[in-house]
Amino acid sequence: MKPARSAFAKTPTKVPTGISGFDAITGGGLPRGRTTLLLGGPGSGKTIFALHFLVHGAKDCDEPGIFVAFEEAPARIVANVEGFGWKLAKLRRKKIFFMDAKPKHELVRSGDFDLSGMLAGLGAQAKKMNAHRIVFDALDIVLALLPDAAARRREVYRLNEWLLSHELTGLITSKAGGDEVKSLDQHPFGFMQFMVDCAVILNHRVTLGVSQRNLRVQKYRGSSFDENESPFVIGSSGFDVAIARMRDPLDTNVTNERVSSGVKRLDTMLGGGYYRGASVLITGYPGTAKTTLGGAFAEAACRRGEHTAIVSFDSDGAEVIRNLASVAFGSTAT
Repeated sequence: MKPARSAFAKTPTKVPTGISGFDAITGGGLPRGRTTLLLGGPGSGKTIFALHFLVHGAKDCDEPGIFVAFEEAPARIVANVEGFGWKLAKLRRKKIFFMDAKPKHELVRSGDFDLSGMLAGLGAQAKKMNAHRIVFDALDIVLALLPDAAARRREVYRLNEWLLSHELTGLITSKAGGDEVKSLDQHPFGFMQFMVDCAVILNHRVTLGVSQRNLRVQKYRGSSFDENESPFVIGSSGFDVAIARMRDPLDTNVTNERVSSGVKRLDTMLGGGYYRGASVLITGYPGTAKTTLGGAFAEAACRRGEHTAIVSFDSDGAEVIRNLASVAFGSTAT
């Protein structure tokens, strides 16, 4: 089944994030000159996504950026992502400006306040460095300091109007309440979904003792996008999103060519082996040699000089090779 697509056909100008899977899902990245909301629970990868977006702009697109940190000190953020090889400390000197906007823990609110002063300073900085991208990380921290919902809504709209007037591609991150978020409606600042042009939800949950991460684009004004959940990992180079690339049935080559199963008598029963390009299901009770039969097929492919992959959901790769070698398979494995 092909991924579900939204009904919009017109595609606005887009800014690549450098996260290849995400850029494929959205057809190019985030909307240029508009605002995107990134929502997720603790540890879901919001800050890493945002930094990946800024780093790609600075290194590969000649688009300097600004990172406004409401939760963590910039020095700590830079240290946390050092292992990704982004050389953020070097970029920080010329291409990426960090603003430490973290409220002090002893802060006591007295009277009304708004974001206008901070935005004025950011406007001057953006002009100075010719910034194209900006991230407001953990905006919910400062919104929580406002006295009521009306004040929070007022400041969010002030921020959005500022972003539009400065033609910056903005990314706002905000925390959700738990490990899994189904909809922005669950969020206390869910009204932001009506303001932004793009909204992305990150989920991080544990299923049967296994950590699982996925993201979903909930809305994207004026553009088609993949509406299904897509798994992602935080790897050695940052954010990595996996997408299902479906082949068009018209591009599928159907052939009568047979390939050996690796078992001569089975090949005889099948009239020469499996059809090339076919999907073959081997099922049976434990101990009925399912893995061995799969190993025989892989061994035959290797002997034909064809690169072969064995994906095991049950045993470690080295254990699979050892077990197959014990029944004379796997001698060509590397």
